[in-house]
Amino acid sequence: MDFDGAYDFIVVGAGAAGSVIAARLSQDRDRKILLLEAGPSDLNPLISRPASWPLLLGSELDWRYQTVPQVALKGRRLAWPRGRVVGGSGSINAMVHIRGAISDFDAWERWGGETWNARHMFPYFERLEGSADTPEYGRLPIAENTSPHPFAAAFVTAAQKHGLPDNPDFNSGRQEGVGLYRITRTAGGPDVPARRGNTAYTHLHSALDRPNLTLVTDATVLCVTVEHGRAVGVRFRTGGKVMSVRCADEVVLCAGTVASPQILMLSGIGPAAHLRAVNIPVAVDLPGVGGNLHDHIQVSLAYDTVEGHPVADSSNLGEAGGFITLYPDSPAPDLQLSFAPMKDLNNASRLGHGFTIGPAVTRPRSRGRLSLASADPDEHPLIDPAYLTDPADLDVLVDGVRMACDIAGTDPLARLVRGKPWGGTLSRDEVQEFVRTNAQTQFHPVGTCRIGFGAEEPEAVVDPRLRVKGLTGLRVADASVIPSMVTGNIHCAVAAIAERAAEFIQEDNTK
Repeated sequence: MDFDGAYDFIVVGAGAAGSVIAARLSQDRDRKILLLEAGPSDLNPLISRPASWPLLLGSELDWRYQTVPQVALKGRRLAWPRGRVVGGSGSINAMVHIRGAISDFDAWERWGGETWNARHMFPYFERLEGSADTPEYGRLPIAENTSPHPFAAAFVTAAQKHGLPDNPDFNSGRQEGVGLYRITRTAGGPDVPARRGNTAYTHLHSALDRPNLTLVTDATVLCVTVEHGRAVGVRFRTGGKVMSVRCADEVVLCAGTVASPQILMLSGIGPAAHLRAVNIPVAVDLPGVGGNLHDHIQVSLAYDTVEGHPVADSSNLGEAGGFITLYPDSPAPDLQLSFAPMKDLNNASRLGHGFTIGPAVTRPRSRGRLSLASADPDEHPLIDPAYLTDPADLDVLVDGVRMACDIAGTDPLARLVRGKPWGGTLSRDEVQEFVRTNAQTQFHPVGTCRIGFGAEEPEAVVDPRLRVKGLTGLRVADASVIPSMVTGNIHCAVAAIAERAAEFIQEDNTK
C-alpha cells in the first residue's frame, strides 16, 4: 500500500474510541484520515454473536497481556484480556451498558475542569444511546433484557428477597439496587440474529465507504515521529515492512490504557529516568505516563446447578447485576455485583449448567503503574495494577463476597444449587484468603495518560482538551485519560470521551 503523506490526521487504534474519532473526523470530506489498527478486521463471526465473547479471550484477537506478580494476590500473575482487532476491547467485552454515577464525573472536574463534569458529560451519553430495534449511525443500540435466562431472573428475585431494592434501569440517575443490565446489541428478528453493537459497528463500518478514510489493519505502530516539539507522523510495521507516514494536523492515540502509554514511551515521551534506563532518547519528560493505573477487581463465586438451561445466542451472559452502597459516606455505590449463567465470569465453563456472582470494587483506591520492559515494541509492557494494595479495596471485596454468598443461599437461587451453597460460615480471615487467591480483572483498566491542568499537575499527561503536554500535534483519547474510575462498566464513558475528543480536534484544527 502506498502512503502519499497527504493525511490530515492519523488515528492510532480502531477500538472503542478510535472507531468513533476516525468516523467523526471523516465526516469532513476535505480532511484525509488514516486509521491504523494492530489487529485484523472484525470478520470473526464470534464477535457479532453476543454469547460468544468468552471464547475470544485468549484468542488471536486478544493481546494476551499479563500483569506482573501481584503482591497482595499471593504473587499471582493475572491474564489481562484486551482486544487486538477492529473494535478493540469493544469487540470482545460483555456489552454491559452503564453510564456511571453523577458523582464520578463531577469528581473529574478536579482534573479536567468544569467541562468534564456530569452536566457536560451526560448529554453525550444521551446522544450515544439509540434503539436496538432500528440501529443508526453514531448511536449505540441499547437493548433491554425482556427474556432473561432463568438463572438471571432467579438471581434478581433472590437479591431482592435479601433486601436489595429493585432497579429496572441503572442509567436512570439512580444506580442503587439490583436488576437486569441493558446491553449494547441489536434486537434482531426472526431472520436476522441479534448482534453486538460496538462502536466499530455503529460508527466505523459505514464511514469506511468514505474515500477520505483509510483503514490499515495488522499495522503495529512503533512510535510517534517528533520533530522540533511537534508530532508529525508515525512509524509502523505492516506486512513485514516498516513504514513512515506523516500528517499535517494531528496524531491521535486511541490505543488504550496499555498501548497508548507504551507508544508514548517508545517515542521518548514519558518519565525521563525510566526511558534512559531502557535506552530510549528522551523527547519530553512526562512523569505521569504509565502512572495512575487502576482497574475494577472482582471475585467469581461459582456454583454448579442441579439442572442446566440453554443460553440464547443473543445473551451477553452477564445479564444481571446490582450496585450497593456499603458505607454511609460513599458518594455512589461501592460494590457492583455481576451475575452470569456460567462458572467464572472470565470464561464460559459449564455454560448454562452453573452460575457465578461476581462482587467487584467500583472505585478502587489502589494505584499501579505501567512501564516498558525494553525498547522493543513487540515486548509487552510491565503491567502492575497493584491490586488491593490499598486495604479499603480488600474490605469492599470481603463485604461483597459475604453478600454474594447470602444471595446464593436465598431462594429461588438456592434451589438451583447442587449441594449446599458455599461460603456462608467462613470467617473474615478466610474470606480475605479466598479473595487474595481468586480475585481477577473485570476488564476495565484506566488512567495511564490521565487528564490534568498543566505545570501544577506534574503527573498529568494530557490537558483538558486531551493534548499531550509539552508537544503540539498529539492527543490521547481513550480510557487511559480517565483520571478516576467510573462506577460500573467503562465502554459508554470511553465512547463519550471519543465523541468529545472529535469535537476538540475539529475545533482546534479549523481551516
